[in-house]
Amino acid sequence: MKASVADQNNLIELQRIDSAIMQATHKLKTLPEREQLTAIHTRLAASAELLTTAEAELADVTIDLRRSEVDVESVADRMAKDEARLAGGSASPKELEQLQHEIETLSKRKAELEDGELEIMMSVDAAKEKVATIKSDEEGLKKLELELNIRLENAVTELDREIALKKSERTLLVPKIDTALVDLYEKVKSNGGGVGAALLIGNTCDGCRLAINAVEMERIKSLDSEEVLRCEECRRILVRI
Repeated sequence: MKASVADQNNLIELQRIDSAIMQATHKLKTLPEREQLTAIHTRLAASAELLTTAEAELADVTIDLRRSEVDVESVADRMAKDEARLAGGSASPKELEQLQHEIETLSKRKAELEDGELEIMMSVDAAKEKVATIKSDEEGLKKLELELNIRLENAVTELDREIALKKSERTLLVPKIDTALVDLYEKVKSNGGGVGAALLIGNTCDGCRLAINAVEMERIKSLDSEEVLRCEECRRILVRI
């Protein structure tokens, strides 16, 4: 197969364009922001579960606190009534003795309930702090998510622009190259990891980076410049510098 030197040089330029498109496309799919956003979404989902649990715990201890407050108020009311009767002096000596005993018992009970109430209040404070911490962490994650989305959007826009530009260059270049040569290039490229043509640099194929043996190099040197070469190792189209 023969092709003009100009066509062969244009083929190398086409390969450069296709390599740039392939690299930009790969970069587009593997932008670090994508992985970082996935990690953020996982953390946000976990944070939402933690917040649900923490808010449920806060609700429970808040109910416990209200119950404790009611119990303390109830005992305090009973003590107030007994103390009022005791101060009134209208009860019999036996009743006064019973009232005094009951007041002492209620006083101890009230002290116990207030101790319990204090512990519950501490639990409420701890639960509130836990909820606040989770919400603060969540806000930080959402802020980071927003920043990553902006960075991702900017990177995607830039890469899309680069790919579109290279595709435009490709569209203009392909018609300038012999159709048969382009067809061969496309076939080789599909089997060569996206590389269909490579430069012959010295005695080395720039596609597979392997040296060509001396006998083959002598044969290549004897061929016309328009003869289309193929690397014996990777079968890519070789273009002489």
